[in-house]
Amino acid sequence: MKAADLRKSVLQAAVQGKLVPQDKNDEPASELLKQIQVEKATLIKAGKLKKEKPLPPITEDEILYDLPEGWIWCRLDQIADSCLGKMLDIAKNKGNYYPYLRNLNVQWFRFDLSDVLQMRFEENEFERYSIIDGDVVICEGGYPGTAAIWKSDKRMFIQKALHRVRFFTPKTNYYFLLYLYFLFITERLSEYYTGTGIQHLTGKALNEILIPLPPLAEQQRIVAKVDGLMALCGKLEAVENEQDALEKHLSEDLPKSILQSAVRGKLVPQDKNDEPASELLKRIQSEKAELVKAGKLKKQKSLSPIIEDEIPYDLPEGWVWCRLGNIIWDNVGGGTPSKQHPEYWDGNIPWASVKDLNCSVLTETQDHITKLGLQNSTSNLIQPGAIIVCMRMGLGKIAVTQIPVAINQDLRALTLSEDKVLTNYFIDWYKTLVILGGGMTVKGITISELCNMCFPLPPIAEQQRIVAKVDELMALCDELKHVDVQPIDHGNVVPFPITDEANPEPVVMAARGDAEHLSAKAKQAIEDLFGEDE
Repeated sequence: MKAADLRKSVLQAAVQGKLVPQDKNDEPASELLKQIQVEKATLIKAGKLKKEKPLPPITEDEILYDLPEGWIWCRLDQIADSCLGKMLDIAKNKGNYYPYLRNLNVQWFRFDLSDVLQMRFEENEFERYSIIDGDVVICEGGYPGTAAIWKSDKRMFIQKALHRVRFFTPKTNYYFLLYLYFLFITERLSEYYTGTGIQHLTGKALNEILIPLPPLAEQQRIVAKVDGLMALCGKLEAVENEQDALEKHLSEDLPKSILQSAVRGKLVPQDKNDEPASELLKRIQSEKAELVKAGKLKKQKSLSPIIEDEIPYDLPEGWVWCRLGNIIWDNVGGGTPSKQHPEYWDGNIPWASVKDLNCSVLTETQDHITKLGLQNSTSNLIQPGAIIVCMRMGLGKIAVTQIPVAINQDLRALTLSEDKVLTNYFIDWYKTLVILGGGMTVKGITISELCNMCFPLPPIAEQQRIVAKVDELMALCDELKHVDVQPIDHGNVVPFPITDEANPEPVVMAARGDAEHLSAKAKQAIEDLFGEDE
């Protein structure tokens, strides 16, 4: 069970009278309510409390569930006095400046006093708009219903966006706060909101909130029990957060680690029977020379030998370092047809720019050009199977095109000898690079810099094994990223077991998830709480 579910289960048990046992010696809540009504009438008669319009009687349809003996349903207005804070009006407000709270200062169960503003209050406004130790402060707008208990003797006032709720029995404040939070997390509090766009919890709606009122003594037992269990929920949540962070870290970093291992020869075992990459490189160079001689490839500038200082890491036996230009058959740049010629655009030839390379396989582009646009620009039509890389603006992006496509000047199309260097291995290696690039404004690399990069070439047979293993592991990484986490069902809260105060083992052990060395009673409590294992 997740901490959020457990926390909700605890609160449901608390407000339904199922968290702690009832005591027949407790004074019933009905008597408490009568005493409050007498006190309220006395205060109204003395002019210390304003007489409000009577609220509608509680109907059977409003009652959410049956209450234990000694409890009673009532409205907030019957057990507390509430009022809104003062309207902020710089032109009309008078008096001295005092600190006041806004919506932003109120969070669930706590106040954020890092940004408290001041406004003018006169002495005759102190009693109405100030809050005292024990008052519940509730947001009227913003995040309506968000509430906390003020626990300070420091003078503080509230703005009109906040309600002040003061209970006739002060110790009821925390029980009410727990109940209000339960309504919030089960989405029942929204039934009291008004407004279609920006929602509010008006004073009238607040006073009408229906409360399951326990005897005062039981309220205190509930609060004490909830405090202990919420501390356990907090510990469970901390563990969950650590696990979530670990899973996120794993899902983001594991693919990088897989690729790094792959291009260092540490992902699959070497086979001494594989033809060494040095022989493979000789054949590549020989075939390139023949294609150049036959006029099928353009002759490239000679590349300097790799020196020891350039080698980033040691390679396994059978591998060899070479220049990227040694294994690239051909490279082709691109261009952009003039925007001043509408006839060059919106044709049927896909035209790729950096924004189209947010993928591994290019199958479509956002823009298209005409044959006339292709002919009147430096763009070239790239055939399927070519590798397209970003040379500026999107450094590090790489994709294989599955369609004939024209490219712009920020991209470069590379052609490999597929039977000598597998395209997928090349792409896996390229994704391990951190390409910083040069330039004052837009960072980029030149084709010369690209061709001079050091490339770790494995035997062709090992390339095939590497690609197969990378594909397998990346599929597992994708599964890890898309693990289906079931959302909390706010309408189906797991019942929380009632326990003996003298022996809290079942509740504590269930909340902590510790299933070792449990008594039969504890095991039964866990089964009742979590359900039977399937």
